[in-house]
Amino acid sequence: MRSRARGVGRALQLRLVAGIVLVALAGVAVVYPLWWDHRSSTNGHVLLQRGLDASGRRTSRGTRGRCGAPAGEPTAATPEHPAVLEIPSIGLRAPVMGGMSTSVLDVAVGHDPSTVWPGARGESILVAHDVSYFSGLRRVRPGALVIWVLGCKEMDFRVRTTAVTTPGTRLETPPSGSGIALVTCWPTNALFWTTQRLVVEATLETVRRLRAPANEVAPPLVHLRVPAPPALAATGLALGKSGVVVGTLRITGAPSRAFTEGPQVLAIEGAALEDYAAAAKTAAAANPSWWSALAEAGVGLPAPWPIGYVTNVTVSVDGSAVQRVVLASAAATVTLVVRGDELLVAAVGP
Repeated sequence: MRSRARGVGRALQLRLVAGIVLVALAGVAVVYPLWWDHRSSTNGHVLLQRGLDASGRRTSRGTRGRCGAPAGEPTAATPEHPAVLEIPSIGLRAPVMGGMSTSVLDVAVGHDPSTVWPGARGESILVAHDVSYFSGLRRVRPGALVIWVLGCKEMDFRVRTTAVTTPGTRLETPPSGSGIALVTCWPTNALFWTTQRLVVEATLETVRRLRAPANEVAPPLVHLRVPAPPALAATGLALGKSGVVVGTLRITGAPSRAFTEGPQVLAIEGAALEDYAAAAKTAAAANPSWWSALAEAGVGLPAPWPIGYVTNVTVSVDGSAVQRVVLASAAATVTLVVRGDELLVAAVGP
């Protein structure tokens, strides 16, 4: 009997440990949101403008950059000499830098350093966040034009395949011997870690000296402030500490493509989720002084609600100006509005 009891006890312990591990893994898979925090001081629009200036393309100031001699042209994108990636069919124009670190992907498309640069023989891999520069990648179809600009050289690639696959899938060298693969998370509205990737592959067609296209650059990156008092901020409002479980992102209104396919969305989404966590923790603490700092005048302190439910984010935008953000879960719906440089709570409902 003792032996059997011990066996049952060990089985229960193993189940408990397995359960804890599964819960932890689920937490990482759902809560882990590619925790972009925009620590880089170089904004995406600055990089893009710098790339256009260096290439000799027409800029937003109506001037033209200087093209050096071909022998002196850069062969790799850097913060000082970023490349420019364009997909005219979806209106994308993005800066590109080497590497895939958080500081790079916060502000630009990243180049996988284990692969060749576009134009060399082989497959060049370019990656970006799904809700950032590559948010519109799902609309790209075979036959679409992809333009790569670095220095005074411009290359045209033609999309040959689009596919949803898993990380680590082998990419074949294209028929021309030189190609690019654009990779992002799938689905492209997910704020959480996903197990699938959207891969768009294109093959090199032509290489030429530059032309001057229409001049549109991404709007300056605006950081909206969460007006949490220091004591509230100390409780942990950032993702990974707040307990908020993220779901999907939706953009409504009339946003510009430069807004939806740039780093601004990530800044807004991050601030909104912190504000949501601050509101939930304030309600749980029933702290009126915290609430007066977070909410618009006249909005009463709500009853507490649990924040362990999946929370979806909807951002309403006019051009590049954010009008409001709605965060909705099975427990509560919180509406935020922009007042100056702050996000304030305008309503909390079921």
